[in-house]
Amino acid sequence: KHVMAMRKAGRRSTENGMFRALRTRNRDGPAAPDKPDDDDGGDLRMRIEQALLADAWPAYVADLSGRLLFANAAFQALLRDAAPTPDSGPEGSQAHLLSPDAVGQVRKEQGAIELDETMGSDLSPRRFRSRHFPIHDDAGNIVAVGGIYHDAMREQALAQRAVHIQERFDDITRLVSDWVWEVDQDFNFTYVSARVMEVFGMHPRLLLGSNLFDLGVFTDTSGQVPDQSSRSPFRDQVFRVIGTDGRARLCRLSGMPIFETTTGVFIGYRGTGNDITAQLDAEDRASRAQLRLAEAIESSSEGFALFDRNNRLVICNGKYREYHPTIAELLVPGAAYEDLVRAGAERGQFTDAAGRIEEWIASELERQRDPQGAIEQRLSDGRWLKVSDRRTEDGSTVCLRTDITELKQREEALRRAEEISRAARETAELANRAKTEFLANMSHELRTPLNAIIGFSEIIMGEMFGPIGVEQYKEYMKDIHESGSHLYNLINDILDVSKAEAGKLELSESEIDIADAVTRCVRLVGERAERAEVALEVEVPQGLPLLYADERKIKQILLNLLSNAVKFTPTGGKVSISARIEPDGWFCFAITDTGIGISEQDMADVMAPFGQVDSTLARRYEGTGLGLPLTKALVDLHGGELDLHSELDVGTTVTVRLPKDRLRPA
Repeated sequence: KHVMAMRKAGRRSTENGMFRALRTRNRDGPAAPDKPDDDDGGDLRMRIEQALLADAWPAYVADLSGRLLFANAAFQALLRDAAPTPDSGPEGSQAHLLSPDAVGQVRKEQGAIELDETMGSDLSPRRFRSRHFPIHDDAGNIVAVGGIYHDAMREQALAQRAVHIQERFDDITRLVSDWVWEVDQDFNFTYVSARVMEVFGMHPRLLLGSNLFDLGVFTDTSGQVPDQSSRSPFRDQVFRVIGTDGRARLCRLSGMPIFETTTGVFIGYRGTGNDITAQLDAEDRASRAQLRLAEAIESSSEGFALFDRNNRLVICNGKYREYHPTIAELLVPGAAYEDLVRAGAERGQFTDAAGRIEEWIASELERQRDPQGAIEQRLSDGRWLKVSDRRTEDGSTVCLRTDITELKQREEALRRAEEISRAARETAELANRAKTEFLANMSHELRTPLNAIIGFSEIIMGEMFGPIGVEQYKEYMKDIHESGSHLYNLINDILDVSKAEAGKLELSESEIDIADAVTRCVRLVGERAERAEVALEVEVPQGLPLLYADERKIKQILLNLLSNAVKFTPTGGKVSISARIEPDGWFCFAITDTGIGISEQDMADVMAPFGQVDSTLARRYEGTGLGLPLTKALVDLHGGELDLHSELDVGTTVTVRLPKDRLRPA
């Protein structure tokens, strides 16, 4: 290029006019041009050299003997940095050529050659690739040799830098969650990052050359979307794509137009995209869940309100407004809890706030700051609310209000019923106490004449003061004695039952021989059993331990049970009594008969005082119906259990169990 410029400047010599300015040289540098005396072309050539070659790659021009005719600044710097070679050739011929053999090879080849060379010291070597070419005159003869040096290490560094930049770009496109894309002016893909495989399910190479609008469609055309006419940037536009699996996926695309830097011509779009299918699905599910939650809160039978950590209302349902009608218009999001409480108190909604509004507001705010459990709150319209507040982890407060008016009304009714019942019990107790006192007094009054009747009848029956004389009178006296004895026993039973009901029965305990107690009782009812033709069987094993109990009351238990068994057993029947120690260590009496039995519906009657089973056979012997109730009371007094098992027309078994701690070694 330099030579052609010189030719246009008007050189006329076959050695090239540009070389006329290069007339002197020395060993330390190339020839320096002399300033021409009257040649205006010299200044032009100097300007051309400075403009075109000052900052170019290292370049030189040498004659055919190897003598430098021209060297630019970059080549001169190389000469200074390169170590001279003293024996490289004749003095002044090749001492300042970086490639001494280049001239000869160019002349030999009659054309350009390329060389790879290393220059500089061993500590800091520099690699160059040089191109040496012939310079011809107008006749086509080689008159000089030119050369240009390219820094191979610099080119390698630039290439390596380009590789690093590409690697960095590839790493970024792999690491970021978005996928990167680029299209030409017709919206055909020219680049797609590997991340796109996760969205479309296909390799990026398969997308190259395909059209963006053949791949999918922008769902919202009201926004700014890419097109050739607008060439405007766009952001976060939803793009619907059908993947290779047939599923529709949604992407959010952002892009900006690309223009040629020199001409400003539109060449396409470049941008990013990310898959938002899962995000939109999650948002849709969250939206539906929030809607369901709002519907559930609104349909709840309880009043619900949520206050944030600053005690401002977030949401409340219709029931909450219904329970607070005086402040319903104030229940809007952002309302302060204190303002709502104050308004309700001042408008008379809360009964407890009457006459002490400020005190009540302070206590209510303190309770709401640190709720310790549910409280009951009475409203001025007569309703009662159960107030339940709870703090959440983020400091918010969930408020629940439940209408408990009916419950409070039932509680009040129950309280009144309990008061009536308590009054009735007190009246009954007074009546029972009066009855007990009456029975005690009557027993005393009746026993005195009965003792005389029984005593005098025994004297007359025994004819202690002489014979009666008339035999029929003896029979009458016997009836008088039996009737008196019956009345006396009846009065004792009534008095014992009254004492049991009043809890005044007491035990006089001692160690009892069980077999002896059973034998005595069987002997007392034996005559009655013989008259009724009922067999009596006793099954009491020898060696039983002693029983620590009230002997008179134990005999009373056995006599009552044996008498009932004989009384209600038909002729030819059997009554048996047994005693044993059960596996759990308790002592057990069992009286079994083959009598008339008791139906299931009559069980409760026979255990009640004065209760009797209405039966012809049951009326064979008169009775008061006090036997079984009194027996059970005596068993309970000993800490025992009485069990009655009966079957109508089959028989009855009564079992008495006494605790094992009442047994003593024999």
